[in-house]
Amino acid sequence: MSIQTRLGNPHVTQAAKVTSAVLIVLGILLVVVGVFGYLMGDLNYEPLQPIAKEVYSARREARTEERAITGTVDLLGEGRGTVPMRLVSLLMDSAILVFLVGIFFVFNGIMLRIQSWERMKDMFTVQPAVFFFLLFVYYPVIDLVRISFTDMRMLVADPQPFIGLKNYEWLFLKSGWKIFKESLFITMTYTFWELVITLAGGMLLALLFNRMSKAFHGMRTIVFMPKYIAVSTSAIVFIWILNGNYGILNYVLSLFGFKGPNWLVDAKTALTGVLILTAWRVVGYAMMIYLSAMQGIPKDYYEAAAIDGADAVQRFRFITIPMLAPTTLFLFVTTFIASMKVFQSVDVMTGGGPGRATNVLVQWIYNLSFSDYRAGRSAAVSVVFFIILLVCTAATMRWSNRSVSYDS
Repeated sequence: MSIQTRLGNPHVTQAAKVTSAVLIVLGILLVVVGVFGYLMGDLNYEPLQPIAKEVYSARREARTEERAITGTVDLLGEGRGTVPMRLVSLLMDSAILVFLVGIFFVFNGIMLRIQSWERMKDMFTVQPAVFFFLLFVYYPVIDLVRISFTDMRMLVADPQPFIGLKNYEWLFLKSGWKIFKESLFITMTYTFWELVITLAGGMLLALLFNRMSKAFHGMRTIVFMPKYIAVSTSAIVFIWILNGNYGILNYVLSLFGFKGPNWLVDAKTALTGVLILTAWRVVGYAMMIYLSAMQGIPKDYYEAAAIDGADAVQRFRFITIPMLAPTTLFLFVTTFIASMKVFQSVDVMTGGGPGRATNVLVQWIYNLSFSDYRAGRSAAVSVVFFIILLVCTAATMRWSNRSVSYDS
């Protein structure tokens, strides 16, 4: 009995069978070629290193003389597999792309044999998005793990040799551990205060602006607008606002008899200065999310509570807050992830300084790659950071499934 008969699928035409066979054969060929290029290039497979060294040497000569790569390389020995050097170099650079195209060809070839053409048309519309995510989202994460086991340096063009767990040994057992603990603490401190500002400030502003008049519409727009101003632009403006000698914030404080600090230069106040910008940007967005949720709470609950003698505080405590729990969870998770990954504002305003006072994890990862040129160490920190975020997010979602009511 054929596969089509067993699965109850329509008859597969002869043209589909031929197309399927071509796709499968071509796909397998591309997969083999892609694996070969990946082993020779990124994975530094020892038996293929003589060929790779020839390619790297040709690349260096071409860069020095500012010309295209020329010459040939023998893949199989004794002149049996002579191919242009430029083609091998291109294969090493695009091996993962060739591999993924081969996988998709094999997959579509198999599907053509067991699916009707109508179903295949629907599948074809989804595949470009799947291919995009595999190539630009999931593969970089996987390759990051590979890089963390190498001594990759940003100023060295050729692939670096594998060094095993030495980057992780540096991170957990040597000098990296002290900086990691310090950076993680700074990141968690920043995250805590951004969560407080977002959740508490957003809810309070939503209560304040929970009016439908035109005047309140205008004020809500003013509060919400900073969310859509570029972080880099806002950070440059706030550098001047927070300037210790000429900043408008210290000028306003002086009108009330207070002497403001040099916000971004003093290690004790630098993180506070970054949080001032953060509060200005995020509180309006949280307000709008809470406000839309508040508008969806049935008025009957408040009317029944008022009849039973509940005052405004009790109605807020026993009706509004529980009904806003799903919204609070959404804001908590999204804000937690975004604040743990804070980078732009810190990079523009302080660069991680003064000293390491604002050296959040992403800033440290950036500095390891582009200031110290130690991409291998940067990748190791990134992998650990990814695991921390994954565990924290999973724990939050697991807790929310037991504790948060979605009745609203």
